[in-house]
Amino acid sequence: MKTKPSKLLKSHFNHVPRRIFWPNEMSQFLAEHRGAWGVSTVGIEELLEILLEQKVVIRAEFTSNKYDTIIRYLRGKHSSNELALSLQRDSFLSHGTALTTHGMATPESIIYVNREQSPKDRPDGITQAGMRLAFRNKQRQSKYLFTYSAMKYMLLSGKHTGNAGVTRIKSPSGETIDVTDKERTLIDVVVRPAYAGGIERVAAAYAKGADTVDVDHLVDLLQRVDHAYPYHQAIGFLLERSGRSSADCHKFEALGKKFDFYLDYAMKRPTFNKKWRLYYPSSFD
Repeated sequence: MKTKPSKLLKSHFNHVPRRIFWPNEMSQFLAEHRGAWGVSTVGIEELLEILLEQKVVIRAEFTSNKYDTIIRYLRGKHSSNELALSLQRDSFLSHGTALTTHGMATPESIIYVNREQSPKDRPDGITQAGMRLAFRNKQRQSKYLFTYSAMKYMLLSGKHTGNAGVTRIKSPSGETIDVTDKERTLIDVVVRPAYAGGIERVAAAYAKGADTVDVDHLVDLLQRVDHAYPYHQAIGFLLERSGRSSADCHKFEALGKKFDFYLDYAMKRPTFNKKWRLYYPSSFD
C-alpha cells in the first residue's frame, strides 16, 4: 500500500521549496495537494508518516522543562535563526543574537527571539526608592526556554513599540531575517543586559560598534520606545566610555538627569559617576 504513495510523495516533494511548517500548516498543505499528487485516498496522518519515514520532511521538537513541546516540520536545511523566527508569529531576533548579527559580539549557544506585547499604559510614579528596589536584585528572565539540536531558544515578550527599529536583512549566510537594527539593539541590551550575556559583554559591544552608531537615530528610537526608566543615562555613559564625541554624548545629557540610575542589576559596591548620575560596576575601572 505504501510503496506507490511513498514514491509519488518523494517525487512531488522534491519540487517543494525549502520551508518550515507549523503542524496545522503541514496538514493543510497535504490536504490541498494530495489530489494533484494522486494520493487523495491516503489519510493526512498517513501521508505525513510516509514523508517522515522517507526523510523528505523532518520533525523538529523544541523541548522545554516547563512548557509543552513546540513542533515544526522542516523541508530542506534551515539555520538556527530561521528556526527561532518560526517559533512565534510576528517575531524578530533581538538582544544578544542581534549583537552577533551586527558583528558586535561573538555567537552564543542561545538565540533570543522577541514578539512584542499588546499596547499597555506607560507606568507612572517612578521614584528613586522604586528604582533602587527594582535594581537591587537580579534581572528577571523569561522562562520560555526551549532546546533543539544543541541550541537554546529563549522566547521574549517585549514592550510594545510598533516594532520600532526592526529591519529585514539578508545575513552573511544568505538567510532573510527580521532583526533589531544596531541602534535598537544597543538600547535593548542596556535595558536587559542578561539577554546579551551580561553588562561586561554589553560594554564590549558598545566599544566595538560605537564608531558606526547613528546617534540621532539612537536618540529618536529611545524616545519612540519611551521606557519609563532613564536608560539614556546608561547609554550616554557607555557611548562616552567608548570614545564618542562630547557633542554626541550631550544629546543624551539633554534628555535630563532627574534620578540616580543603575547600569546593571544586583551590583555589589558599585562606583558612582556624577556626570551621568549612574551607578556602574567597579570592575569597569
